[in-house]
Amino acid sequence: MSRTLRLALFLLGVAVFGYLVTQIGIGQLASDAGRTGFMFVPIVLLYSLVYACSARAWQLTMGESNRPSFWRTYAVTISAGALNFLTPVVNAGGEPFRVAALAPWLGTRRAAGSVILHRMLHSFAYVLVWFTAIVLAFALLPRETPNAVLIMLGVVGLVLLCILALIMSAHRSGVLERLLNWMGRVPLLRRLAARLEPKRTMLVELDQQITEFYHRQPRRFVQAILLEYLSRCIFMVEIVLIVASLGYRLSYLSAFAIGGLEGLAGNLLFVVPFEIGAREGAYFALFSLFGMDPQLGLYTSLVSRIRDFVWIGLGLLLMLPAAERQPVT
Repeated sequence: MSRTLRLALFLLGVAVFGYLVTQIGIGQLASDAGRTGFMFVPIVLLYSLVYACSARAWQLTMGESNRPSFWRTYAVTISAGALNFLTPVVNAGGEPFRVAALAPWLGTRRAAGSVILHRMLHSFAYVLVWFTAIVLAFALLPRETPNAVLIMLGVVGLVLLCILALIMSAHRSGVLERLLNWMGRVPLLRRLAARLEPKRTMLVELDQQITEFYHRQPRRFVQAILLEYLSRCIFMVEIVLIVASLGYRLSYLSAFAIGGLEGLAGNLLFVVPFEIGAREGAYFALFSLFGMDPQLGLYTSLVSRIRDFVWIGLGLLLMLPAAERQPVT
């Protein structure tokens, strides 16, 4: 990645980061952090383990030969996470950065395949977490929960099972070329498909990289999914700690159900830039649904945003060294 591009991305990230801080207010952020007290330290540090699991899962997709060290992969993962958060609406700014950062080691095509493969594994683990949260919700929701809510959860659970099956099919048989063929049959997408047609050979090669990981390295495939799932299990501890900082008790399983359902709601509302309002509303409603003070949900969302800002700031600082170009050996 060129120094100019890295600097431009860095400045853009700083600008958006500053905008978000001013919108919420430094005083508000400081006040929320003060209420959490010393518990804020483990809450922030906990996310280092979340990133570590994800970085190791990503590294497993690269193979053993000529790949960056774990710590460089870790730094790129943190920086990409910051860019993903700061990219409005689509949350995709970090993926091109990851490809460019790893290209000196893997080559552009192999780096792109690794990023796509890791994103698919990441998505599979997320859907698995959401499904787990729904199962837990059926067991933990109060008896007076409206039937409409239970029916909706059941329908969403079935949809998630279908999505899991589709993702597994993509790992077994490839997805990129099939997606291009499908786009060619959709009137509104035919023009885009025609523009992508010259890239068919590259898409076939990327598909091959995805399917080979599943068929030839099943152990690594399972390990990567388990690491991504573990990262979300670790993340759920954050909710327990935030609630505990206010003197309340929340079981880990309830926190998992709430956190998983909030993540599902956040992804359904992906069009909301920076999840502004969506995260707060989801936590507020979910804490109420589980029979707790909804204000705890609002406070949880505010503390999680402060944690976001800390890691976004660190990710921006790591962006320049993380993407330093090194020659392929």
